[in-house]
Amino acid sequence: MKVLFLCYYFPPMGMGGTQRAVKFAKYLPEHGWEPVVISVRDVHYYSHDDTLLDDIAHIPVYRTESLDPLRLFARFRKEVRKNAATSDRKSILVKLNEFISGWFFIPDNKLLWLPFAVYQALKLIRAERIKVVYTTSPPHSAHLAGLILALLARVRWIADFRDAWTGGESQPSPTLLHSTVNRMLEKIVLKRAHHVIGMCHHLTEALQLNSASPASKFTTIMNGYDAEDFRDVMHGELNDTFTITHLGSISRVSNPEPFLRSFRMLLDEHPELEGTIQVSFYGIDIFRILSDSVRKYQLEHIINPIRYLSHRESLDKMMRSHLLLMTIIKRTGEEIISGKIFEYLGSGKPVLMVTSDDGYVSKLIGKLGRGTVHRNDDLSDIKNGILKAYEAYRRNKALQHDPLSLPQFDRKNLAFELAQVLNKTVM
Repeated sequence: MKVLFLCYYFPPMGMGGTQRAVKFAKYLPEHGWEPVVISVRDVHYYSHDDTLLDDIAHIPVYRTESLDPLRLFARFRKEVRKNAATSDRKSILVKLNEFISGWFFIPDNKLLWLPFAVYQALKLIRAERIKVVYTTSPPHSAHLAGLILALLARVRWIADFRDAWTGGESQPSPTLLHSTVNRMLEKIVLKRAHHVIGMCHHLTEALQLNSASPASKFTTIMNGYDAEDFRDVMHGELNDTFTITHLGSISRVSNPEPFLRSFRMLLDEHPELEGTIQVSFYGIDIFRILSDSVRKYQLEHIINPIRYLSHRESLDKMMRSHLLLMTIIKRTGEEIISGKIFEYLGSGKPVLMVTSDDGYVSKLIGKLGRGTVHRNDDLSDIKNGILKAYEAYRRNKALQHDPLSLPQFDRKNLAFELAQVLNKTVM
């Protein structure tokens, strides 16, 4: 049976937001479902990763036009592959996009993709006799496309939320009007969708509370790791120098400043460690938070400039490291679960987590015994955590677990959970 995916963020766009849908699409055929994908054509985006296309070589993908700023920038500036975060200042295009997104479109400017996506979807639904549609957000406007299709084509519709629509970090509301309209649209989507999926239990519970719908309509399906992605990097040699690695974008939520300040304190107290510890960041420094902190704490000679790697390359760097860095600093009550934590856990490497609260990721690391958790305002504790990990490495007693030993987070098993939801939805 076929299922239609509507995904704005989809390979070759990179970064973590694209991987949930592509991994579902990759493994659903093993569970009796054939995905057909609608996405947008080339856009001006932070990063692109052509290696992710290998996962969907067997999946039909229809790419449509759009009038949203990211698509228009790509068409008229011809900078599809340009990394907008590498310049000394954020580009005018990025600033303009943020302004337009925040003020002129509710819930977001991907509304300007919807006419093209809905038109293509209606053609495919008729031609392929598709009975169920899956929409994923952000962008939350994708769910409005699902709503339209459910009404016009009488298809079943599953709305998947990777992040909160209202009350969270990812959807700013500059005015009371924006907030009010967003909450109204969210309630309509939650009421009309035939089934709703949340990326974590906290999000699922919040969505159910916002909708006042029965619990049977809601399912939690976590993010995870793809065991197949680790196949070629499982047996790589560890770096000769003790290496701490952070993978993923740098933002206000993943601000590494407390870690870097603590690391500076460690080197000041133990100058003999200079040159014996290497710290690497791979991803996108969206707001120049990392580069500013590195300069502030005079760590330029230790920490190389951040650079974006393909997903395969990032896993190789992960497996060659001794300690993995995770930072979650929240400004709202939203539960934040970075997708990279599951690949961290899949690697078997110890994790050093710096956080502002005792959330799901902190508890998970503690429950599984996969590392240490430190408050972002306790610099001495962070410093001691780094030192203890280094000393354990020197004594050959570093914490290490078997890779790929958490099947509950295996993408193949998570796709099976989605297949069960699809089966239930079309019954």
